Amino acid sequence: MMMNSLPEGLAKWHTFVSEQDMQALSEALAEDVLLHSPVLWKPKEGKATAMLHLSSAMRVLEDFTYHRQFVGDNAVVLEFSAHVGSMSVKGVDIIQFNDVGQISDFEAMVRPANGLQAFGAAMAKLLASAAQ
Repeated sequence: MMMNSLPEGLAKWHTFVSEQDMQALSEALAEDVLLHSPVLWKPKEGKATAMLHLSSAMRVLEDFTYHRQFVGDNAVVLEFSAHVGSMSVKGVDIIQFNDVGQISDFEAMVRPANGLQAFGAAMAKLLASAAQ
């Protein structure tokens, strides 16, 4: 991977998070992106599915804030905190980039368990309403 493409893909991701900019999210994600959700058993594949789940997660996670960032050759780990209703959660996003700097693999982890359960319930409700 070209090292100069990592900041571009990462910058697009941060633009999406801070501004809910769906165009930035679309540009950040590879067509064949794999999304590993903390509430789904199997990863989801494809840009459209990832966009739906990631944009829904940002609606569920209130006061979402990144705190630390760890960068590798083609990956970044971002530590975050947020609220799901009155429940505080912490977690990490583990993001891998392809050769052109797009997100090719996105894995989220959330704790504590009761916060993850609240997140899962809120996501299920939001995604069910989006399907109708």
